Amino acid sequence: MASRLNNCFLINAPAGSGKTTEIKSMVQRYIVSNPKDNILCITYTNRAADELSKSILTKNVFIGTIHSFLHFFLKPYFAHQDILKLYFEIYGVQITERIENKDQKDNIAESNARYIEKYGKLDYDTVRKNIKALSYNESPFSSLYYGSLSHDDLISFSKAIFDRYPVIRKRITSKYQFIFIDEYQDTMSDVLKIFFESVIDTKTKLFLFGDRMQQIYKNYDGSFEEHFELFDTTNALTTNYRSTKSIVNILNNIYNDSAFVQSSSEEMKSVNVDFDPRIIISNCIKEEIEKLRKADPDTLLLYLFNKERFSDIDAIHLYEAFNSMKKYSFGKALSAVDVLTTRYEDNPDALLKLLFCVVDLSRLYKAQQYGKIIQILKDNKSIFSKDSWSIQTHHDKEKVFNSIKRVFDILSSEDKTIADLISCLMEAHLLNEAYWSGIIDDEDCKLATPVPIIELTHIADYLNNPRVSTQHGVKGESHDSVVFVAEDSSANPRVTMYRFFEMWGQIQISANSFNQFYYDFSAEVSSAQHGIGMSIRDLKRDTYIENEGTIKEKMRTICEKYKDNPYFQFIYGRDYKDYFSNPRVTKVKDCLNENAVYGILSAYKLFYVGCSRARRNLTILLDISKIKGDFELQKKRFEEIGFQVENSQTY
Repeated sequence: MASRLNNCFLINAPAGSGKTTEIKSMVQRYIVSNPKDNILCITYTNRAADELSKSILTKNVFIGTIHSFLHFFLKPYFAHQDILKLYFEIYGVQITERIENKDQKDNIAESNARYIEKYGKLDYDTVRKNIKALSYNESPFSSLYYGSLSHDDLISFSKAIFDRYPVIRKRITSKYQFIFIDEYQDTMSDVLKIFFESVIDTKTKLFLFGDRMQQIYKNYDGSFEEHFELFDTTNALTTNYRSTKSIVNILNNIYNDSAFVQSSSEEMKSVNVDFDPRIIISNCIKEEIEKLRKADPDTLLLYLFNKERFSDIDAIHLYEAFNSMKKYSFGKALSAVDVLTTRYEDNPDALLKLLFCVVDLSRLYKAQQYGKIIQILKDNKSIFSKDSWSIQTHHDKEKVFNSIKRVFDILSSEDKTIADLISCLMEAHLLNEAYWSGIIDDEDCKLATPVPIIELTHIADYLNNPRVSTQHGVKGESHDSVVFVAEDSSANPRVTMYRFFEMWGQIQISANSFNQFYYDFSAEVSSAQHGIGMSIRDLKRDTYIENEGTIKEKMRTICEKYKDNPYFQFIYGRDYKDYFSNPRVTKVKDCLNENAVYGILSAYKLFYVGCSRARRNLTILLDISKIKGDFELQKKRFEEIGFQVENSQTY
């Protein structure tokens, strides 16, 4: 193994370890000892950036998300001819294909018509001539005709700029002497590579903070693993300030890695609990929940949010609309639940970001906080038109508020739809054209437009005062009492909680080894797909026969490689045995289905994250009807890691 670098540090920061406090402390120490230096802090969300900024007030420190930093850092170059040339080099083919629209897609035809109406004609040269500078549109879709980059394209295009022009990358380390990246485990590999490649052979220090067990999003693809080997890992946050000793012991046992052991703080060791951490087995989860909530109304319920939960908050049509969208279907990076339960500041969905922001503006209007409305409009220039936030006179202000009041009136109407709200926003000229163009280009968005607008306000009300939370959405929060409801989900992200419990009862699981198996097996699946030139999911009987030799050879290689791997044997062992005894295309899909391991891995991590939210009281609810395999083995494992198992006589 190559020697470790002396300016790259990987700091393990498990749940409850005071990560934000430690980052603040380190930044403040460096400010005092190096007053002329500049510090960069990259956070995962705007909310995290706001929290970190509270006690750090100096122009020498930049705190923000990766998108806000890249936009800030590269914006001065976005009008440079070399950068514009690179833009057309990368996106030129896509622009040409959109102009030609050979498939006659309605949304593209509509976008093209709008462009012609504004500029008189639409061809490649006209588009190139009209783009004077690039911009970031804070949405999932790039507006290619306007040089407006989406979330993902901002990152990939930034990486392309740094790779093409290393002198720009060097300016990161010439400006910043200390770089902190929070939640590194959820950070895209391209982002990690940008900063890693920047600090190599420099004096700038790079610190990555995070915890592999809290990697519950699919942003990171595993391609940075070899680089992690070069980081100094000697520093770690080993004290848990959140949870009681019994819960901390459980977390250590779930993690199952001697290199990542926490101890409970002295203060939490003396905290009284109402009961020891427990597993409750029930044949009626609903009744059990009602009983637990009656005993402690402040208990936080953790679900895998589903259709029934959105029915409870009267937003079922909005949920079904987003759940039907291709971009949030199984296997995608985000689910409908993710975007429907994220506030506008951090919402990655362009339409919901706009809608939730309008709801917040409406609340401020009712509270007569007009100054805050103008500030939000200015802070979201990528969404709203210049006419809405460029206020010079009292007349300008009156004009804006007269327009926006019509929008707010629609929000309170039970018979109006999202389409009505959007039409009003357009008629009032409140939307940024490039931002709106990106929304229209997204065919999925049409599914949401007929939905009653009142459902949007129901979800917004819920987010302000949640009765329950998701096992994904609760990350980072903590509560005195937590009830974790064990559920499976075939939706994205896939979660097979009861399959995880079954595996856990039979084999020892540890975070690092299970993560590594997932990355390695995923690489084998990618290799197989590359070898046959198509996705395994798309295999049919005829294409299987054409590639049978290649597939069998790959399957034998995988089988031999993992013959002694307990994860592989539990998850895929029977599938591979069945395939070699009776080769057929359906079995190939089972054998090379990486989601089979991902579903268990995500359940493992969500279970850890859910348990880590509890300060004093922790309850796990298991449904008898969903238990898989020999529960005696699972019961033994639960008891070994520190749970009491109740009602087990009924399983």
